[in-house]
Amino acid sequence: MVVPENTFKTWLENTEGLLLEDGKLTISCNSIFAIEMLSQRLNVTIKNALTQTSEQRFEIKYVLNGSISTDQPIIKTGNIKGSWINPKFDFNSFMTGSSNFLAYAAAKKICEAPGSLYNPLYIYSEWGLGKTHLIQSIAKTLKAEGMNVISVTGESFTNDFVKSIKTNTPKIMNKYRESDVFILDDIDFFSGKKQTVEMLIHIINQLYISGNQIVVTSYNHPSKIDVSNRLTSILKSGLIVKIQSPDKEASQKYITNSFKKNNISINADLIEFISNKKYASFSEIEGIIKSLIAHSELLNTNITEGMVTNILEDYKLENIKDINLTKEKIFSLIKYMFGIDEKDLVGRKNDKKTNLARQITAYLLIEKSNFNTSQAGLILGKRNHSTIIYSVNKIKDLLSKDVELKQEIEKSILNN
Repeated sequence: MVVPENTFKTWLENTEGLLLEDGKLTISCNSIFAIEMLSQRLNVTIKNALTQTSEQRFEIKYVLNGSISTDQPIIKTGNIKGSWINPKFDFNSFMTGSSNFLAYAAAKKICEAPGSLYNPLYIYSEWGLGKTHLIQSIAKTLKAEGMNVISVTGESFTNDFVKSIKTNTPKIMNKYRESDVFILDDIDFFSGKKQTVEMLIHIINQLYISGNQIVVTSYNHPSKIDVSNRLTSILKSGLIVKIQSPDKEASQKYITNSFKKNNISINADLIEFISNKKYASFSEIEGIIKSLIAHSELLNTNITEGMVTNILEDYKLENIKDINLTKEKIFSLIKYMFGIDEKDLVGRKNDKKTNLARQITAYLLIEKSNFNTSQAGLILGKRNHSTIIYSVNKIKDLLSKDVELKQEIEKSILNN
């Protein structure tokens, strides 16, 4: 079982087996974030490794700092002011995949040590991809930790500021300055509003100096918002993460969970079929699911392949499996991205740039084509199975963190 070295050092090196009883293994982790990472992203890998070494299958429970029981009651002494909070939105109900895991992981991480890690945290994406879900999850988690959270839209903040000016009541803005956690949804609303931006800068500076957490969402990267350079610089000083359109992994989780919540039984092959479409947002997926459920209820019948096909045709969605790259196309794409020829990829050249290009080639051969690991190894100069697996896992891990590289690869696929 091959795990990239950086993955091992970050997530597995500090874990410890605490208890093995009745086929259940309890593993101690050094942070809540590590628990999330292991249970959400590495659980299958760990289970397979245990099976290979012990020839037994185990259920795994991850706990914090050696504590066998983590189900301690939380005293909710904090509060949330501002925007309405959707009771359905929390971290447990957020469906993750490589398209959104970096944003999810960052949101979880700041809840461990608010104000001291990624501050400000800036999350941007198109509409319907989960920004609001994440910030409300942050708000609820930190409220449960006893913090005073204020979560508002750009429009609400602006209205408060205008009211404070018109009524000569500066204390209206005090609720922002006095918050432990300041969450601002849709900063795009501030475009061109110079006075409001100046007020926001003062408040953010005060909160930052005090070590209080700031979270901002937008439809755009900070450099594309029409605000002052001072505000742009502040936003760029923290962590900026983009949520991409849903990948298959996130789509499949969302679809499966939605049917389960609605107590709808549906064939696994149909879920696979629906998941294989390229969706612009989770809202688009939700619309399709609602349509299927409505048709099933109104016609008093199970959801069938014909029903799914008819509804999906109206959306004119591209099939993910249609993006099936040939090896020639992949070598051409790598040449376009890195300027590296096929002969160097299949050869023994071993510099950092060539290694990365070769690993991305392996990833594309496995993930974006129909080659298996043995075939991919032969294509890449008779490299062995474990080398290919290592390369694919490394690039998957890298793409979950490096949004710009993921975008570059996707654009290169579409443009070449």
